[in-house]
Amino acid sequence: MRLPLARWLASLLLLGACDRVRALPGVQPRSSARPQSEPIEMGPWLLEPGERQMTVAWVTAAPSVGRVWYGTRDTDRLATEPAATTEHRVQVAGLEGGTQYRYRVEAAVEAGGVFTTAPAPGAPFNVLVYGDNRTNSGDHALLARAAAAEQTQVALHTGDMVANAADNDLWRVWFAEERDLLARTPLIPTMGNHEITDKGVAYSKYFQRRELPAYRSIDYGPLHIAVLDSFEIAAGATPHSAGISDAQRAWLEEDLRTVPEGRHVWVLVHQGPYAHPMHLRGAGHGGSEAVRQALVAGAKIHPIEAVFAGHEHFYERGEIEGTRYFVFGGGGAPLEEPDSSFAGVEMARKALSYAVVQVCGCHVTGQVKDIEGQVIDSFRLSDCDTPCGAVAQAAPAAGDAALRAVAAPAVVASPAAVATSPSAASEGAPADAGTAGPLDAGAEEQESHRRRRPRRDRGAREGGPPAELPATAASADAGSP
Repeated sequence: MRLPLARWLASLLLLGACDRVRALPGVQPRSSARPQSEPIEMGPWLLEPGERQMTVAWVTAAPSVGRVWYGTRDTDRLATEPAATTEHRVQVAGLEGGTQYRYRVEAAVEAGGVFTTAPAPGAPFNVLVYGDNRTNSGDHALLARAAAAEQTQVALHTGDMVANAADNDLWRVWFAEERDLLARTPLIPTMGNHEITDKGVAYSKYFQRRELPAYRSIDYGPLHIAVLDSFEIAAGATPHSAGISDAQRAWLEEDLRTVPEGRHVWVLVHQGPYAHPMHLRGAGHGGSEAVRQALVAGAKIHPIEAVFAGHEHFYERGEIEGTRYFVFGGGGAPLEEPDSSFAGVEMARKALSYAVVQVCGCHVTGQVKDIEGQVIDSFRLSDCDTPCGAVAQAAPAAGDAALRAVAAPAVVASPAAVATSPSAASEGAPADAGTAGPLDAGAEEQESHRRRRPRRDRGAREGGPPAELPATAASADAGSP
């Protein structure tokens, strides 16, 4: 039976109206005809965590426009890139602080996970610290699997991810072994000496904001994390020799001047101020005098709570001349034996290991675990009378600045030129600070450390594991050191 002409015309008008409704701004129904997608070669992984934003990164073989769907319950919101590329960085913005989001990357085979934005003041969260992975008969995969099971909210990496940064196949293996961890845990890394085997090209491509140098800082909840580049190419570094410029030291001092009183200041660097291997592998090992001098000068401006480093393939914790330092180099690289007899060394262990640091307002405690989940060390970095979960009442000026810093986490770039402040001994060092002299990687100075100070207890200073805080839901050596 044929429709009357009037009803037929009305049907055509109705269909046209539906098309016009779909064209209205803000109305974007999910289409079954998606843009052409490419297979994911590496990733996804998460970068630049903040209270209001997160960056999703991945690599495809051929150029495409990156598209990320996200939401708290359904992935019904869309963030896209402005142009087609193979190295994708999609910033997901306008988020709520301390909130878990689901996300998925549009690709030939979709991938994704969950992430949690940076917490509000006083809320508890856990931080993963690890590094020196390399390619060593699957040890990195075991470490990454154990670390992923911790469900930490953010991860700090102390550098040396692959043996040779110029080898793209090693990066494919690295991202495959880190997939479960980095699909849900945003990464804050630092440049290692193995990352400059290709002049830092791959590191910049995968982990840096392209317009910024490798040294920078980021605010995350109550943390201020200063990321140093101890193998700064501009300062003449090579894969066998560290380097840190006057400009970087001056940047650190200026950066610390912006930190409100009461925030936890951590420094993340590959070669730290102190490390004590049983057998030196060369002149480029042990601690870095340049880093030590930069930290001493910086600590005069704002107290530095802890320094997290790698480079040596073991775990070490200690305090020398008021600097509390850690060496996390047991992430998969061939392990070495530490020398625990040095003055200032409080704990040292040859083990595949990582740390889970629990932060809750002004309380900071941590545990170091091996790949079987056994606690091999525990420590306390900060404590106060304010209960966990409560927001401390700060002085008006400092409190306002602290709230602004938490509400708008930012990556701080180094200035083009800043006058260098002189390095000097740290003021106000704790009463139990060591008396060891300036660091030198050579055995002669190491023996001097032994003579100056008696050996200290290498166990946890607090005498046992700290109380648990609630977890947040959420290759072959290329011949360089």
